[in-house]
Amino acid sequence: MSWVFITGAARRLGRALAEGFARRGWDIMLHYWRSESEARTLEEELHRYGVRTFCVQADLRQWEQIWQAFADAVAVHGPPEVLINNAAIFPPPHTLSELSPTLWEEILQVNLTACLYTSQAFAALQPARGRIINIASLGGLRTWRHRTAYNVSKAALLQLTRNLALELAPRITVNAVCPGVLLLEPEETPLVEQQRIPAGRYGTAKDVFEAVYFFATATPYITGQWLIVDGGFHLVR
Repeated sequence: MSWVFITGAARRLGRALAEGFARRGWDIMLHYWRSESEARTLEEELHRYGVRTFCVQADLRQWEQIWQAFADAVAVHGPPEVLINNAAIFPPPHTLSELSPTLWEEILQVNLTACLYTSQAFAALQPARGRIINIASLGGLRTWRHRTAYNVSKAALLQLTRNLALELAPRITVNAVCPGVLLLEPEETPLVEQQRIPAGRYGTAKDVFEAVYFFATATPYITGQWLIVDGGFHLVR
């Protein structure tokens, strides 16, 4: 049975990705940092699909904790076949003068540096073939006002995807999914009017999952690629 390691798996998109893989019979490694109760609840819920689950806690800003999380995963279940770098920070809008050193460093650490560290650990502990899938963003390809740190972190993640793909080929493929405007909770208010999206609706977690699952199961001849999942919003000027 295949198994996948998902960072930030306890809530929102990470939770939906975990459930999507479980529905298709994958064992799941659920990473969390502060959302232990949500992770434990999700772990129990996923058992109804007949899969094995394991929760692991780690502060993704800490290199040692990341490596320990992967070592624990391998000790319990063996090396994961797929790593999904999903955990990220999407802070409220802020002007340049409001962008503090602390906020800048935290966003880059979680959205970018952690993906490098998890990929290093995954590659070191996966002796056979594997796949890394980075959850980037349309914000890595577009410039949004008052989103400097987020835009920069996701743009750099896309470049990291290509560098890792080159470094780890042919043993491990590395690709990225770039979601657009998502509606993950009914009470959310998206930042873009729905009529501006050519598809005529907001994206869902299932839309993103289908793209992620494609990279998780497609031919390993596909690597270093970005897949935009935004209903055509990137075409709108």
